Amino acid sequence: MDEPTVKVGIKEIKPNMVLARDVVTSDGTVLLAKDTMLNNVNYTKLVSSEVGAIYVKTGSIDASSEIFTENEKARASLEQQRIPIIKRKDFNEFQQAIDEKTEEAKAFIHAISDGQNVDLEQLYSLTDGIMGTLRCKNDIFSFIGFIKESDEHTFHHCVNVSLLCNLFGRWLGIPRQELVELTTAGMLHDVGKTKIPNEILNKKGKLTDEEYAIMKKHPVLGYRLLQAQNIPEPIKLGALMHHEKIDGSGYPLGAKGDQIGKLAKIIAICDIYDAMTANRVYRDKICPFEVIKMFETKVYGELDTKYLLIFLQNIAYTYIGRWVQLSDGVEAEVVFINPSQLSKPLVRTLDGQFINMMESKVSIVALA
Repeated sequence: MDEPTVKVGIKEIKPNMVLARDVVTSDGTVLLAKDTMLNNVNYTKLVSSEVGAIYVKTGSIDASSEIFTENEKARASLEQQRIPIIKRKDFNEFQQAIDEKTEEAKAFIHAISDGQNVDLEQLYSLTDGIMGTLRCKNDIFSFIGFIKESDEHTFHHCVNVSLLCNLFGRWLGIPRQELVELTTAGMLHDVGKTKIPNEILNKKGKLTDEEYAIMKKHPVLGYRLLQAQNIPEPIKLGALMHHEKIDGSGYPLGAKGDQIGKLAKIIAICDIYDAMTANRVYRDKICPFEVIKMFETKVYGELDTKYLLIFLQNIAYTYIGRWVQLSDGVEAEVVFINPSQLSKPLVRTLDGQFINMMESKVSIVALA
């Protein structure tokens, strides 16, 4: 059964609408891919490409949201893109919400670990409160790598994964109840780590084989904590199976393919992404296209291809119109995403030269 879609004129486009079809130009070029969430930058790209209308997922339409403001359109300019993220007002509001809600999440997760009942709406409200600070939800990609480091890594990680799961659900256009379940599953996926000794959980260096064996018990420990709870089974399986791989190489069960639940498949992708980008000393050096490249080259066959492609497309298409720095020091604008290799877009330099990264020896090393 096809999901409900609606045709929307360019002037009626709102932030966070999700494309139900590819946006194709008159010459057959895919400008934006299906499942991409719209923000001010790719909206500006649609306008400049003279696209008349798009098809979006009905479930992604927020009736209370307003169309893009002139200020948001202006923020798509090069000058605005070069303002450091940590100096942006919306990022600082996001950081404040993260700090507050992580403390609340820590208390909830410890209480659940001690046997208190899970309140899905209460947990969901933590993530929803953070999401509410964002006009364009895909800004999470830009913001999450700049969140201040904390000793409470486990709980920051649970919040980050919950945010990414919530975003994923919005891309899919799922009903609210499913969104609540996916979001809370992300928050609770590592609840079993509350039963791992702190000297292992917070160890700065590499774990020994014995320590790693203990750490790998957290999915089973988490499932046991949630087993008696009156919550949907997929949430419990999200805790149990988020380290399983499609090819059977994961743990703790060595499950394969469709033996792994939908929520667990999505959590696995979000879990890996956050592990790659969070708690780095030099966060401004993290390049989204390097993240995409790793996913393209190292985890295909391990993660569900359908969900992985949606995830990678949203990262890649978020950066259309953004300026990046190349490995030779040149700055360039991302003008087109190559569908066959999302990590290697077509870029345009300040002097108007086009460079196809699929054919070039240089690479994208950072956002400009």
